[in-house]
Amino acid sequence: MSVSAVPKETAFDPSTRETVILSPNDKADFDLIAAVRELGLPDEMAARVEMLIEAQKKRHRESSQRLQTILDSVVEGILIVDRVGRIQDCNKSACVLLRSDREDLTESGADEMFIDRKNTVRHKLLNRCINISSGILRYDYTETMGQRRDGDSFPMEVIVSPAHFMGENSFLYIFRDITRRKKAEESQKKLEGELREALKLEAIGHLAGGIAHEINTPSQYIRDNLKFLNDGYGSLSRLLGTALQTLWKHRDSLPEGTFREFSKQMRDADLEFLLDEIPHATQQSLDGINQVARIVLSMKEFSHPGSSEKTATDINRILSNVIVISRNEWKHSAELTEELDPELPHIPCFINEINQVFLNLIVNAAQAIESSGRSVEEGHIHIKTTALDDQILVSITDNDSGIAKENRSKIFNPFFTTKEVGKGTGQGLAITHDIVQVKHGGRIWFETEIGKGTTFHVLLPGEDRTGTGNAPNS
Repeated sequence: MSVSAVPKETAFDPSTRETVILSPNDKADFDLIAAVRELGLPDEMAARVEMLIEAQKKRHRESSQRLQTILDSVVEGILIVDRVGRIQDCNKSACVLLRSDREDLTESGADEMFIDRKNTVRHKLLNRCINISSGILRYDYTETMGQRRDGDSFPMEVIVSPAHFMGENSFLYIFRDITRRKKAEESQKKLEGELREALKLEAIGHLAGGIAHEINTPSQYIRDNLKFLNDGYGSLSRLLGTALQTLWKHRDSLPEGTFREFSKQMRDADLEFLLDEIPHATQQSLDGINQVARIVLSMKEFSHPGSSEKTATDINRILSNVIVISRNEWKHSAELTEELDPELPHIPCFINEINQVFLNLIVNAAQAIESSGRSVEEGHIHIKTTALDDQILVSITDNDSGIAKENRSKIFNPFFTTKEVGKGTGQGLAITHDIVQVKHGGRIWFETEIGKGTTFHVLLPGEDRTGTGNAPNS
């Protein structure tokens, strides 16, 4: 490491008959040679002494160059800082990391490398360093935000160690840019979060499947009993009608007051109303239990454990199940209509993940309509499937207020959301984009118009275009 800010001295070199600039070490060498000459030693001995001094100078230069090369090859920035916080010297990496040259750095204070100088990061480090200077540990470090000389900031790890140079107490700063490490940590946290979410969804799926099975059993015998009552009611109704006709026909032959009492009981029981309404009630009950059965079946299929390989999938059936499962999300916001192509081919998919794609898009459409302020009667979601050669296009349209221009480029970015705090994490569309384009080799895009609505298009290939039939790592 070179020495900076030292007064320059000159001397006359008799061997070259030139005036040269002396460093402190060179000055000492010239003084020593001059002293040897003043001793009046024989020429041969004086020449030998001078040769030894020159050899020593050469070894010193080589050692200095070697040390400078080593210091400049270190990727960490190194600063020598005096006790008042002024930078005395630095290596090449320090200049690169701080985007400055050596002259500017050695004229500045060390505090300038910390983005928040009021936080006194340096002083806290120095205090800890001084406190432990008499013990075994001779350094301390921290992670903070550094500031380059052009104003950019970067995450930095800095180590401060007490040092002694030329009899003065100084400090050695060794620092590095940890941007890559921080990004890797953030990516790792994101992956861990996605894994936790996937495990949570898997657990919910297993639970939902079990609940669906438990609901299905009593629903089955309720449906069977209702059907039995509905069918049996017709026979009982006909039999009752025959009995009433017989009573009316032979009323005169009955004991006195019998028919009158029977008529009064029929009026009190509102028999005519019962005969009209019982068929409607049983039919409504059958329709309701059949709807429960459809929900149960959709839930079982939706929550079925996914395969590690793509399987031939009926996209229309997937959409039908998702529509049933998500009904509680959209029924309070909009009317939903379907236009499903009956000639749609089956395509290879990871079923659970495609379920998640369509669920995210339908729920987002419902929430967008609700946020737009439209009433349930005004809101509308339309789902359409189309066969395009060997591909399938799924379009989900809503009549929300549209996506603002400044948000369009960020829609698929992780953690971006326009929803209120607590109503969205900004992960839904990012995960949807990853599932469609990365894991299925498809495309997802949207068309939007302010005040009219938005359509999300999902194009899925009819063959595996991801290069593997195995599920990519989540």
